[in-house]
Amino acid sequence: MSIIYIDSPRLGFTAADLSTSLWLDAAEADTVVLNGSTVSQWQDKSGLGNHVSSATVGTQPTYLTTAFGGLPTLSFTAAGTEVLFNGAMTNFASNEDYFIAAVFEFRQLNQSWDMICGWRSAINTGTGGTPLLQAMSSNQQIGVHNTDNADVRIKVDVTTRLTKRIATIGRTGGTNGNGGTVTVTATGHSQPSYLTSGTQTWTSATTSGFQIGGKQASGTQFGNKYISEIICCPANLSTTDRQKIEGYLAHKWGLTANLPAGHPYKIVAP
Repeated sequence: MSIIYIDSPRLGFTAADLSTSLWLDAAEADTVVLNGSTVSQWQDKSGLGNHVSSATVGTQPTYLTTAFGGLPTLSFTAAGTEVLFNGAMTNFASNEDYFIAAVFEFRQLNQSWDMICGWRSAINTGTGGTPLLQAMSSNQQIGVHNTDNADVRIKVDVTTRLTKRIATIGRTGGTNGNGGTVTVTATGHSQPSYLTSGTQTWTSATTSGFQIGGKQASGTQFGNKYISEIICCPANLSTTDRQKIEGYLAHKWGLTANLPAGHPYKIVAP
């Protein structure tokens, strides 16, 4: 069966127009290294070689060619602790400004702090970094919270986590991760909010490990989810560029209906 690369030439703007530190794209089959049907490595398209991987068969996610609305995705299931990891992403440290966008689908309720991606000092630990782009303790919240210090959360209220969506988190300012402004967006149908901002009142752990999927800590804090694309930048984006990334991802993955009314790329791709 042939895999068609979905980055169509009609999409004038892509993440390649930005400075990226990590770019993972399930639509480009050549970047997904398979061990049978499971994924041993997801290769970085940024050009920096920040590949994420797992050498243990039991923790490797599954590559599905048509599960995400007929498009490719990586499946991280609740049957185990499927996770991909890079322990040496020194050019994308958690104590500096950043931007992250992801295309994903949570497929299970009641799994608090279920991660899409974030910084970890070691795989699936509860300390050593601030998780990003995760489900919160409620089934109706997606955002970021600190695990090392005070329990501070910045999140978007959604109708349900069970939908395909685009979410972003960007941070600007502060000292060593403390005092900066964090903006979270999450697309979805008929939900209470799309964008929220807050002050980051914790100091991010200085760690270079970056985790895709898996869980925030030991125990049962993981769930069944699909992850199709992750884009990371070493600085926060302007509102204009964030909207371009959202538009690019929405048109690529068939999620334009999830963009809020009035979004500049709801009808036409950037």
